[in-house]
Amino acid sequence: MTRDPSTSLDLEECIEHLRALIRIPSVNPPGVPDAAAGRDSTGGELRAAQYCADVLAGSGIPAEIIEIEPGRGSCVARLSATVPDPDPPLVLLSHLDVVPVDAESWSRDPFGGDLVDGEVWGRGAVDMKDMVAMELAVMLALSRGRVPLRRDVIFAAVADEEAGGEFGARGLVEQRPALFRDARGRPAAAALNEVGGYSMTIGSRRFYTIQVAEKGIVWTRLSASGAPGHASMPHTDNAAVKLARAVAAIAADQARRSAVVTPLVAEMLGAIGLAEVAELAVSDPAGARLVLEERVSDPVTRRSLDAMLRDTVTPTILRSGKKVNVMPGGGEAELDVRTLPGTDQAALLDHLRSVVGDDAAVEPVVALPAVVWPSDAEIVGHMREALRDADPDGIPLPMMITPGTDAKALAQLGIPCYGFAPLRLEPDFPFLELFHGHDERVPVSALEFGLPVLFEVVRRFVAG
Repeated sequence: MTRDPSTSLDLEECIEHLRALIRIPSVNPPGVPDAAAGRDSTGGELRAAQYCADVLAGSGIPAEIIEIEPGRGSCVARLSATVPDPDPPLVLLSHLDVVPVDAESWSRDPFGGDLVDGEVWGRGAVDMKDMVAMELAVMLALSRGRVPLRRDVIFAAVADEEAGGEFGARGLVEQRPALFRDARGRPAAAALNEVGGYSMTIGSRRFYTIQVAEKGIVWTRLSASGAPGHASMPHTDNAAVKLARAVAAIAADQARRSAVVTPLVAEMLGAIGLAEVAELAVSDPAGARLVLEERVSDPVTRRSLDAMLRDTVTPTILRSGKKVNVMPGGGEAELDVRTLPGTDQAALLDHLRSVVGDDAAVEPVVALPAVVWPSDAEIVGHMREALRDADPDGIPLPMMITPGTDAKALAQLGIPCYGFAPLRLEPDFPFLELFHGHDERVPVSALEFGLPVLFEVVRRFVAG
């Protein structure tokens, strides 16, 4: 009698791993005072990577700790295929770093890992230590259940995703590409990553997002210069004023930015009953937003859908001056630029230069392209089937996300990277608000639903 490998899944163990990981303050950037609720976050990513390695080693799975920079640790492990001529691998990808917290704005300790009223609280509960814990649980179940494998399964929990991956996925791809290949040098057939897989309720219908695309990133710096001097004798060559004008011009340009309806977004909007939004987005943007307001109750979901329809340029940081009575000689602003598939990023930067004119220089700091992967791939079919089996009333839905992930790093090796961290959520649970937000938490019931779904997708794709 063959043992059912799913019986090796341990939800309680998964939850305890999540809580333990949350208690490790792996804040990015590390070591910044007051960014980790009074804790020292130096080496936090390394401690989290070591935790994963210890858990895997406890089940006989050797893991490697890699520090591209001291303290910026990633954990990589591999279950090898058990057949003579295996197919290319599957990567279970996640990131260990989290964004800083404003502890005074939290209802609970952001790094306490509290389990209260059926929810696990703490920074990283949804972004994305829940997925780290789920992928750990899947690796353990595959090993304990002795699942025959027709392809390697690679576990990669990495550092530095929140800052572009130089010391995490991007660095590993550039310096250690063999980590994501098989013995014959072939890149992985697919990777499973964060964000997608969660449920969202629109009207009376529940949809499960399958992330097959994400927007590009161009983190951009505006630099203004002026003549320093005593502020009691003002003049017009004021760097702070120039910077303010440049940022105001960028914001006004963003408000006028036209919509672009990509085929994937048009398909998605049609599937959720918002085809009218796609039809109006270009010709009547105000009308499109009115339809969104009428039919989508959650304001964060509305903002997400609207951002899928255009390139976005968002000023986030402004710096100028050091003393109130000194006119500054310079100033900088940072812009979060997100681009749709098909956007010429260089042309967009040239456009921004024309918008700010002589007030500021425009310089890209990090530029990463949008990625789009086939929505009819074998592994996506497994996602659809596993979701339907677990929730016959749910509707799987390919989508594009507006943030960026480590998928961009694996794309350099040609590895399709799908967002699939399955969670069934109550309609009123503020899931999207909790990414980088206060009071981040995840319901245990969502993990109870998602863990066997994730395992089933992996099992169907890798089992011999």
